[in-house]
Amino acid sequence: MSTTSAARERVQAAAERLFAERGYKAVTLRDIAQELGIRQASLYYHFPGGKEELYVTVTERNLRAHRDGLEQAIASAGASLESSLRAILQWLAAHAPVDVGRMLLADLPAISEEPRKRLTELVTECLVQPIEQLLKAAHERGEARSVQPRFAALAILSLAEALHAHARLTGKEATELVETALPMLLDGLRA
Repeated sequence: MSTTSAARERVQAAAERLFAERGYKAVTLRDIAQELGIRQASLYYHFPGGKEELYVTVTERNLRAHRDGLEQAIASAGASLESSLRAILQWLAAHAPVDVGRMLLADLPAISEEPRKRLTELVTECLVQPIEQLLKAAHERGEARSVQPRFAALAILSLAEALHAHARLTGKEATELVETALPMLLDGLRA
């Protein structure tokens, strides 16, 4: 890896972490530069489009990595709905969460129209569709009742984010909470 690509990778890693923690609006290029111990102007060498270009680049990369991870988890889980959902939740719990709600409601409205549309499509393609397809297949096998698969996929993603939030509140690992969340997801809350 060249020095330039290593430096670009460091910038992306720092930006990705800060955007994930605080959101697009709350992070400045100054924050990223301070995190890296470099001058703010140096960021423009790697990302001439500034903060928006950097955000779009790291978000695209993160979404694609999540898609690959979800698809691998689903493929390795077996055919049952329970094992597939367990694999999805375990994978999502083991990786930094994508705060889909904040992204769709706050981050994306703050960027230009073309990248906003592209990232919105990527959220659907990379996060929602793999889960949606799993739920449709489970319904076709008679293993799941008829639900709105897109809504259910978003609810599962929200549950995965809740695992991370609960882990922070309790000091547990998010992966430890999957077995608590899974029956609630499969059976609901009704006694």
